[in-house]
Amino acid sequence: MAPIYLSSTLLWNGSLEEIFDLAGGSGLDGIELWAQHFFYRGFREEEYCKLAALYPLRGCVHSQSWDLNLASINEGIRTQSVEEVKRSIDLADRLGIDEVTVHPGHRTILGAGEPYEAYLRESLEKILEYAERHGIDVSLEIMEKIPKEFVTDMEAMKRVCGQMFSRFVYTLDIAHCDSAEEALNTLRDYHQVISKIHISNRKGKLLHTPLYEGDYDMGDLLPRLASYQLPMVIEGFDTGENFSKAKKETAFIKNIFNGGEKNEKAICRNRSSRIGSGSSGWMSERSS
Repeated sequence: MAPIYLSSTLLWNGSLEEIFDLAGGSGLDGIELWAQHFFYRGFREEEYCKLAALYPLRGCVHSQSWDLNLASINEGIRTQSVEEVKRSIDLADRLGIDEVTVHPGHRTILGAGEPYEAYLRESLEKILEYAERHGIDVSLEIMEKIPKEFVTDMEAMKRVCGQMFSRFVYTLDIAHCDSAEEALNTLRDYHQVISKIHISNRKGKLLHTPLYEGDYDMGDLLPRLASYQLPMVIEGFDTGENFSKAKKETAFIKNIFNGGEKNEKAICRNRSSRIGSGSSGWMSERSS
């Protein structure tokens, strides 16, 4: 079975110990720790490292992204956005985590005629150089198709990154895809450079609904995604005190795979016979 991670934001008001305990107690394989969550809640790095030594969980960091824009028309905003991503890279480095998820920038305003791709490329150059000096992989996320976003598929990603393309890895978010076919086609064509998959459902234009609530048939889709053996991160946001969403999500996905493991293995064998074995993922366990 592909590794399953839990986004820390599903336990926004939880302690670090509660996040580790729920993920580990649910039989999951790792945690995607949102840097903004870590900083906002005032979590302590020493506690994280202690818990990471106690729980057999892998990890990745999601860079700060809220209120930021690496392609902003405002030079000050661009500069600070780069600095906040660097701060997220520093956090990952200190926690012994070797991959950071980064949202590419977006248009500040439509129709302004600004060279947003050039602005973004300049920001990415600075981030990549910084990350490589620290031994951290940067995984750029493919964004949703809304008017201000322009890095919404891998062709756009290749155009923006240019010669840097092979030095990044990439995150596929299935809620950002318009269909299951789009997600599967992207995986088929680019699985060797995709480091992980963000999983949540969508209901029409409403993105990131729970896995069990939306347009995607997860009983069919999740085993097909899992056949690539890439980490799959359960995404969501919940400020509740009893962590009901996280519990429902983990119960749902366990039910899918407890009943669908044979189906996943069959899909994996069939796919391997056509295109060769898939990538085993890029996230490692530096803290182990």
